[in-house]
Order: sequence, then C-alpha cells, then structure tokens
Amino acid sequence: MAQYHRRVMRPILIVFLLAACGAEPTSRIPKKPNTELVVGEYERRPPAGTSAFRFGSDGTYTVAKNKGEMERTPHVSEGTYKVDGDTLTFETQRGECAEQKTGSYKVNISKIGIRFIEKIEDACDWRARLAGQTLWRLK
Repeated sequence: MAQYHRRVMRPILIVFLLAACGAEPTSRIPKKPNTELVVGEYERRPPAGTSAFRFGSDGTYTVAKNKGEMERTPHVSEGTYKVDGDTLTFETQRGECAEQKTGSYKVNISKIGIRFIEKIEDACDWRARLAGQTLWRLK
C-alpha cells in the first residue's frame, strides 16, 4: 500500500508544486507613482556626504548641510523639482547651482529612497556628484 501511495501521489504532488511555483502572485501591491513617492525627507550618508533633502508636495525642494540643519536658513540650495517617469529635474532659485539652474537625472524612486542612476544633463558640479549615489528616506 505504501508503494502504491508513493507511485500515485508523488507525480500528483510534483505537478501541484510546479503549478504553484509558476503562478503569478495575486497579492502584489502596485507601486505608487514617482510623483507621489518622491515627496519626503532624505539624507546622504557618509562616506558620500551628509546633506539632507526635502521634496515638498508643492514641487519645491530644499537642501541643507545635514538633517539637523534643515530648519535653519540659509539653505545650501532651494528651488523647484519635476518628476517625469524616471527623470528628476531640478530648477534652482537660490544657493548652490543657482547660476546653472537646471539639472536632470535618471532616478529610481522607492519607499527606501532615491537612487541617482545617471546624470542626463547638468552643468553644476556640486549637484552632478549625486550621480551614482542614494538619498535615504527619513520620513
């Protein structure tokens, strides 16, 4: 009886397991759009640096030396930003890069942070150092 059970049930079990492994997950939560995910506070961590970034829901951004300096002025840089798909574009009004104004980057935005994959176009050396770095989400 035990041999019959192994001989009949084993193939059924294998087919069931293979079908279960190949099935699409049904409880996957869709990712929020990047325009929503970007809103929040972030920091660069050593050895890359210690600057802090705040991206507001109104399309403004602020950069401070570190997260403790975020509420103090003057800031390192201030301006507006725009997210279009996987492209983040800065438009600086005050501070670092105000002369070069615009800079665009290919980014990956998640609940963990913002990964600057590559610089698309930016004449500002200070901001261009973000390429290849991650801003880690604080809030």
